[in-house]
Amino acid sequence: MEAKAKRKLSKQTKKYILNISIMVIVTAIAMFFIFKDNPKEVIQNLQNCNLLFLGIALLIMLGFYLVEGLILTVLARMYKRDYPYYKGCLNCMIGAFFSGITPSNSGGQFVQAYTFSKQGIKITNAASILLMHFIVYQIVSVIFSAGILIFKFEELRSFTSDINIFGFKFEILSLAVIGFAINTLMILGLLFAAFSKKLHSFITTTGVSIMYKLHLCKNKEQKSIELNAKFESFRIELKRLMQNANVLIVTVLLFLIKMILYNVIPFFIALSLGVGFSSENTFMNIVNCTSMSLFSTTITAMVPIPGASGGAELVFKMLFNNFFVADSSKINAIILIWRSVTYYIGLLIGFVVFLLYHESPKKESLHGNEKTLLQLRIVALDNENKTLKLLDKEELEPTDEEYLSPEEIEERFKKLKDELSSQLKNNEESLEKESKKK
Repeated sequence: MEAKAKRKLSKQTKKYILNISIMVIVTAIAMFFIFKDNPKEVIQNLQNCNLLFLGIALLIMLGFYLVEGLILTVLARMYKRDYPYYKGCLNCMIGAFFSGITPSNSGGQFVQAYTFSKQGIKITNAASILLMHFIVYQIVSVIFSAGILIFKFEELRSFTSDINIFGFKFEILSLAVIGFAINTLMILGLLFAAFSKKLHSFITTTGVSIMYKLHLCKNKEQKSIELNAKFESFRIELKRLMQNANVLIVTVLLFLIKMILYNVIPFFIALSLGVGFSSENTFMNIVNCTSMSLFSTTITAMVPIPGASGGAELVFKMLFNNFFVADSSKINAIILIWRSVTYYIGLLIGFVVFLLYHESPKKESLHGNEKTLLQLRIVALDNENKTLKLLDKEELEPTDEEYLSPEEIEERFKKLKDELSSQLKNNEESLEKESKKK
């Protein structure tokens, strides 16, 4: 067993090293293109940077992390009423590090779940907390993005130019619309599946069978289990949030503040370098800059590289190149400072917290993956099917939880698999009959 664990640890460690290596190489290439035309001017702009506005940008980013820590704390107190705020902030930084070194931010949630478990919250409850976090984030993100697309899209597209990739010419902002559409369809699909048992059943049986026939998934039974767990978990956590209106309202407001804080940072970095704006109205400049930054974030979320390295710098330059009244050397200096403030500093702090914080999950974080997090959700589902009751005021922990062994978890998987296998078989037969009729 020990030898097997070591092999797992070694394999996952290599994976993290590979991700970091890719991030470093792609970042180095991006830095080369930033510096290659006017390195002296870029360095001179950095040296002449206004420290007051740079300090404001740093404080705003600190506020971003503090708000994220508060969101985790609010959700965690649904299960552990004495959960301290500082632990939520530490968990936030650990998540920032692992999200930053994994493609599409995929590694942060698993590590945060185990950090919660080290901090005294049951691991299944941790999975529920992170799913509620995901639900609220997606809802706020879609609403916030929809507002900007409706009121600012036409105005901001005038600052961007068409790009040409492999002979295909299109507007860069069209990628932001695609990203918004994907997020919207995902959250609407989850919402409809949560409220419609028929749609839920159709997707996990007929939908998966069609995906399998089109070679969009390799193992249809496993895909059905995954989708079934996601839909059921989403339904339960959405119901929990709706039953706790105060928590929902507070987290929605905090997510909104968090998004504004992150996306307003380019405005203050531009001020620190003495960059001008298209309008003389300061408030409108802040709104437009925040909106353009959100478009940048939406597009780079689709880049499957750790930290969206390379892609983030390229997209930012394409969006802001004509937005700021500045030469290319100042634009490049803005990109360097922006990436440092919004990504590299948080990555460094998160790494230090991970190493020094005694409740960070050193071992678990190195051999865990999304499948393990899915297992936790399935166990949480089994517990939630008994009751959705939350803590009474006098309780510090839920009293209806049970501890499950790995064998019991596997048994739950087997049961789910057998049930879905039967449904898939029946569905397969009906599809074949329809095909023969045609």
